[in-house]
Amino acid sequence: MLKSLFNFGKAKSLLVCETDGFIMRGAVFTRAGKEIVVIHKAQSQQANMADAVADLIKQLKNEGWDGDQAVLLSPTVLSTIIELPVNPKKPRPLPQMQELVRWEAEPLLMQHATKWSVGHLLVGRGYMTAEQAEAVIDMQQSKPNTAGGLGIADKFALRRFGELAEELGYIRSSQLKACLAGQEWLKSDDEEIECGWIPQGEVPDIPGTYNWLVSCTSKSLLQRWTKTFSTQGVTLQAMYPLAGCSSVLLADKASDAILLESHADSAFVQQLVEDKIVAQFLLVNPAKQPVELCIESFHTLNPSATEAAYLADWQDDSQELANELKDTLDITPIILDQALITDGVSPGMAGASLHALSAASSNRCTNVRLGGPLPSLWERVEVRAIALFLALFLIIAGTEVSLLIRDHQIQSTKAEVDSRWKTINSAMQRVNSQIQQVEKRKALLKEQETKNQRAQARLKFFSEDIPDRVALVQAVLGVLPTAASDEILITNIDELGKRVSVMPALPTRVKDNRVEVENFNIAAWALTESAAQTFIQSMKEALEPWGLEVRDSKVFSRPGPMKIDGFAVSMRLVKLVSADSIKKQQAIQ
Repeated sequence: MLKSLFNFGKAKSLLVCETDGFIMRGAVFTRAGKEIVVIHKAQSQQANMADAVADLIKQLKNEGWDGDQAVLLSPTVLSTIIELPVNPKKPRPLPQMQELVRWEAEPLLMQHATKWSVGHLLVGRGYMTAEQAEAVIDMQQSKPNTAGGLGIADKFALRRFGELAEELGYIRSSQLKACLAGQEWLKSDDEEIECGWIPQGEVPDIPGTYNWLVSCTSKSLLQRWTKTFSTQGVTLQAMYPLAGCSSVLLADKASDAILLESHADSAFVQQLVEDKIVAQFLLVNPAKQPVELCIESFHTLNPSATEAAYLADWQDDSQELANELKDTLDITPIILDQALITDGVSPGMAGASLHALSAASSNRCTNVRLGGPLPSLWERVEVRAIALFLALFLIIAGTEVSLLIRDHQIQSTKAEVDSRWKTINSAMQRVNSQIQQVEKRKALLKEQETKNQRAQARLKFFSEDIPDRVALVQAVLGVLPTAASDEILITNIDELGKRVSVMPALPTRVKDNRVEVENFNIAAWALTESAAQTFIQSMKEALEPWGLEVRDSKVFSRPGPMKIDGFAVSMRLVKLVSADSIKKQQAIQ
């Protein structure tokens, strides 16, 4: 199969052989562009057909032929028209079709095989006359005749035809042996047959019934010929009928025509209507002349005078035969002068070559092959294998193309994504750089804000806190001379924080959420206790406008300066601010 695939389109040669049972002719046909040409010819007259095939192929090999395919035209292949109720557009399965064709063709082939008797062959070869053959038959059947009377007839009854003809001196022993050798390749006792068929047109007067062109031959003969060619390294593709293949040469010349095909001992006539074979007839009679056979076979079909007539004859007297037919039948037969018909190449061989090489219409000729006709194109194993191979190839190629396309798309997408990623990465780098710059600016702003806060705090400290403090200190210092009497001596003023009280302070029941923001500790000495209490009360009254309160005031006996008995006075001056106001101020800052 693969070999045929790789040889597609190369020149193909075919050996076409033809035999009448005594002579083997062969020609090698090959393609030359659109034309079919003959490149080699050979002929063998070996009595044994196996030897003739070997001799023929040897001659062709010596001339340079290196092919291995052949077909054979043989008189053992019967070509006939049968009627079947099978529509070609709705064919039956191949096994069923074979049974139908064999049923119709088998009796016709058996009748056809009776023509290859020894007497027929002896007369056909010219070894004896038709009268002599008739006399031998009469003797075999115990009939009286002019040769010797009833006594002689009884003597020769039931004798073999060849032996009797030889004993009567009609033929020689060598002539009988030659005919017997030829008969071995023309007649078979096997009843199994092989057939080939091709549809023609519908039968005019029987609706649903169609004409089928059938070729058939004995299966044992076909196997014998196939084995003979195989021994020489050549494959016998098929066998063709000796008469009937020349209709392929008509090709497109005529759709309605009569074809006459003349042979040495037979004549074949075929009628075509609208390019379909409607009737054909083969007349075999070696005792008659070719013109007599053609006239008799022509009248068998009784064609109309308007149909074109063609003559297929490759003998030297073809024109003379055409003239005789014209004078007798009142027709003007056209001699087929196809270029392939030459010395050694008969019209049948030329038609078979065109058919086998598929170079002409295939509906006018059919062949016979072992196993019957090939199944339809799709049912053939090699075609399915090729179709499967092509399908797998297309699937693989499609997959590869799809993968290539997807890979291209992926690469394009990747390149686009990479480009975008580079853009995004560059943008991210710029953003990160800007973020770093912003962070630096934020840090600088924070640092600047801290410096500003410090500067504001310092400014507030110097512009507000210190002046307020100075004013408060001045107020405290200004109140002291007013609140103190002659019996009071101020011993100490400090801002060192809350002093430890000599007596613990009583717990207050009312919750106070104020916070001390200023704190002054004052110590004094009084001569009398009343003077000390008066001093404390005077301080409370004098400092109230300034928002200062006197807390932790204590009076206790203690010697004063100069060891004079008196009373020590201690108190704390505090300035209280609510915690909420401080939070608000911090929030504002």
